[in-house]
Amino acid sequence: MASNTPQSPAPAAAAPAQPTAPAPQKKGVSPLIWILGGCGGLLVIVAIVVAVAGYWGVHKLKGYAESAKKNPAVFAARLAVAANPDLEVVSSDDESGTVTIRNKKTGEEITMNAADIKNGRLKFKNEKGEEVTFEGSGEKGKEGLRIKSDKGSMTFGNAAAEAMPAWVPAYPGAKVMASTREKTVDGLKGTASFQTGEAPATVLDHYESELKGSGFAVERTSAGGMGSLHAKGDDGKRTVTVTAVAIGDLTQVTVEYEASDGAAE
Repeated sequence: MASNTPQSPAPAAAAPAQPTAPAPQKKGVSPLIWILGGCGGLLVIVAIVVAVAGYWGVHKLKGYAESAKKNPAVFAARLAVAANPDLEVVSSDDESGTVTIRNKKTGEEITMNAADIKNGRLKFKNEKGEEVTFEGSGEKGKEGLRIKSDKGSMTFGNAAAEAMPAWVPAYPGAKVMASTREKTVDGLKGTASFQTGEAPATVLDHYESELKGSGFAVERTSAGGMGSLHAKGDDGKRTVTVTAVAIGDLTQVTVEYEASDGAAE
């Protein structure tokens, strides 16, 4: 005789495991970090450069303190260090224009050389001998800043832009206002930024035509007032990416390039 006792319901099947979302890819390190990172103390260097530039400007306009007469750049650097409790001045020399600064937390030391400050040049060197140079110009039509190290260089303003490889097309009549050039283990990479009165589509048409004519395979996308293209050389070792965005009556253009495995410039 069959039992009338109700049977327990079968356990529900386990929900299928959800696929794990892929970890987001790390973005490339800022070119500025690559260029200055080799000499260490990025924030320290920037703070000192700002302090020296600011104090130098005040000195030229309003006169300067008696204690800074021998070397206002050294004095300004000491002021910047005094404002940071994690830093200390190891030594300074007004005659040579040098200041050695230690990071109390890491023990790292960097030396600033302001011997050529009158010509707009400041140099920083760490204990490994790695050097970073800031060069500024106020000459009319050539105003700008260049930062150089053993890892590469950056330029802002009207100073001469960093040279791009011959296989990266230039845009007719454009004045590059920011550029980078970085050494890598087996090649190089860099960027160039400029503005033009041409529409984004016109800019991309130019680059697509030039790159295809040089044997690059080009993929292009557009959406509203912006667009981009990615081009890969037939040798598989060279890439060029162009982004164009409409901003008011102008188009902001950024060109990125990279060469690997010993690709020719």
